[in-house]
Amino acid sequence: MNNNFGFIITRHVNSVKTNNYWNNCVKLLRRLYPLKKIVIIDDNSNYDYVISEFNYKNIEIIKSEFPGRGELLPYYYLLKKKFFENAIIIHDSVFFHKRIAFEKLYGINVLPLWFFNSDKENVYNTKRIVRRIKNNFSIDDKISKNLNILGMNNDTWYGCFGVQSYINLVFLQNIENKYGITNLIPSVTCRKDRCCLERIFGVIFSLESKSLNRKSLFGNIMEYQKWGYSYDDYMNDLK
Repeated sequence: MNNNFGFIITRHVNSVKTNNYWNNCVKLLRRLYPLKKIVIIDDNSNYDYVISEFNYKNIEIIKSEFPGRGELLPYYYLLKKKFFENAIIIHDSVFFHKRIAFEKLYGINVLPLWFFNSDKENVYNTKRIVRRIKNNFSIDDKISKNLNILGMNNDTWYGCFGVQSYINLVFLQNIENKYGITNLIPSVTCRKDRCCLERIFGVIFSLESKSLNRKSLFGNIMEYQKWGYSYDDYMNDLK
């Protein structure tokens, strides 16, 4: 065992079905990465439904004191707890069926798992949230450029889908020092705000990582699989 990389999973359980998500996510990771630490950040789950299907090993569960912050929480707790040198940050509904050689990414500062093209969604709310961080002019400028384009996508930046990424801790600390991303905690309280985070983090990653020579590890999320693909769809395909 070593701490060169590990996994951070954001979890929210509110039903019997959603309890299956994190269990399946962890079981698959443990099969493919038996010695790697897994950290689960629980975001306001209903613990009447949270049931572990196995006695999982080498797992740390943190009940967040910031309900509703979702995708921001793994970065906050990675900065606070410094779990490992490099983190793979995912949602509880991401299921690995093949081992990815993340050790080959050593030396890369950050790599989104999926990207999406720049858009005009929630621009004004994104600009509101961006005002909470330091040195926000360049981020605001990139987000604002799309407002001036009528019916066109200029691809001036790329979103980080679900704010899911492979990220180096030192790089994240440098981002925190420059921008103060943990200052976003009071401003991100709902799903609409968390969608804005996908755009804010996407811009920051592209601005700050000189080693980011590809948009993401797995490609454009809009082309990766059918939009709206459900857990039932997944289970049917698996069978």
